[in-house]
Amino acid sequence: MRILLISANREPFPESVFPVGLMYVAHGLQMAGAQVLTFDMRHQTAISSLQKVLLEFRPDHIGISLRNIDNASYPAVRFYLPSYQALMQSVRTLCEAPIILGGSAFSLFPEEITKHLGADGGVQGEGEKAAGLFQNHSGGQIVSMGLLNIDEVAFPKNIKEIFPGFHRYETIGLQSARGCPNHCIYCTYPSLEGRQHRARSPESVVGEITMFYKDFGIREFFIVDSLFNADEGHMVQVLEDIARMSLPIVFSCYLQPKVSDLGIFSLLREAGCIAIDFGTDSGSPAMLSRLRKPFTGDDIEKVSRACREARIDFCHSLIFGGPGETHKTISETVSLMDEISPKAVIAMTGVRIYPGTEMSRIAVAEGVCEAGQSLLEPKFYFPQMGADELLKTVYQAVEGKKNWFFPGKRDWSSTLGFKVLKFLYRKGPVWRSFRK
Repeated sequence: MRILLISANREPFPESVFPVGLMYVAHGLQMAGAQVLTFDMRHQTAISSLQKVLLEFRPDHIGISLRNIDNASYPAVRFYLPSYQALMQSVRTLCEAPIILGGSAFSLFPEEITKHLGADGGVQGEGEKAAGLFQNHSGGQIVSMGLLNIDEVAFPKNIKEIFPGFHRYETIGLQSARGCPNHCIYCTYPSLEGRQHRARSPESVVGEITMFYKDFGIREFFIVDSLFNADEGHMVQVLEDIARMSLPIVFSCYLQPKVSDLGIFSLLREAGCIAIDFGTDSGSPAMLSRLRKPFTGDDIEKVSRACREARIDFCHSLIFGGPGETHKTISETVSLMDEISPKAVIAMTGVRIYPGTEMSRIAVAEGVCEAGQSLLEPKFYFPQMGADELLKTVYQAVEGKKNWFFPGKRDWSSTLGFKVLKFLYRKGPVWRSFRK
């Protein structure tokens, strides 16, 4: 059985994202006996290139991974479904092989996307065990694979052969664990990965880093866990094992701004961490409570100070516009960011509403949307002040602060300045190049 896996993500902003999930699925299909090849739409955009692969590989089945449904950035929203439709049409024209969909975007809207794209089937959830669906698909069947034993997750040993273009990525993503125990009102991670923390062995994680460094000379990594410190003990084990290897590598990661021992940041630095993105969302006590964040303003201050002492660049990611947001809460958040002075502040305006979240239930209760309404096309929640007043208030509050960045302020993907920054400043996230 020959399976061609296509990564449909073409988004270049803020960085090109290594298709780590697709690689883990490729390994799972290989273990089930399939011959696998991958095609990356991010770096091979020409349909003629896809046609060549289809003619030469002659797949029995095709899997298409949909990473995001939109960029979740108001007001410069980019909706990706039309590009997925164009890809499907091209594949249908070039090849008669059945098409199975998967990926996080598909898992959030499986029935709607299957209907829109006319796929032969789909995998909702983790796709590493999806070989049976490729063999026995029928009439748009959607299979929910459930949660797997994450110790079975791995990169293909022959990654160079099945993903010839992987060297185009300056940063390789890898995953140490899945599952988020938090209850943030807007977040989709619990529905995608479950609330139970499922960890890979530290040996597996370090083995992947070692393989990429020794076999291909790759030195830069991103740990893609939604929260690397969701299980602090497991994170420490991974860091200690990385540090023991004494490899000249660097990495960045996502953390929640709360730890039990601030000495962890020294260990992060020792292991090679150069950049941390904190999922902070707000600096207002009232908004932290309403968003159901499991930390306080004091926690945010402590981890920021510890990062600076450990010489690790850090960013705080925020969301303005949740339930009960006011001029006062906006001011509180901006004041806290001024006090802790991160390398960068990445701020979203408006809260993207996804099905199955508490945010969707709040939106229905407040009449923002109707029960059962499709949320496939981007729908955002705004507080009582409204979208225009929110944007005006936030932009005025941070005017002149060069380390603040708003992904939704304009379509940055085509902006020359960001392309130059990414070219000149290649190590770590692009926000490390910001000037205060």
